[in-house]
Amino acid sequence: MRTLPPPTRSLVIVRQLSMPLDSQKLNELSSMQRTMVIARLANVLMAAAGVATEENRDDEQ
Repeated sequence: MRTLPPPTRSLVIVRQLSMPLDSQKLNELSSMQRTMVIARLANVLMAAAGVATEENRDDEQ
């Protein structure tokens, strides 16, 4: 039985975004402002995942 070669190291650099979601500035937001922030964050996350949003579709037309 042959032995397998040692695993090679991946050349992909993993990046992670650090966002303090419990900062003092966020605690001072009104309900309306918090809703807008959450919606924008959701759009950013969907764009990063490659999901088209209504907002992006309107821009392309």
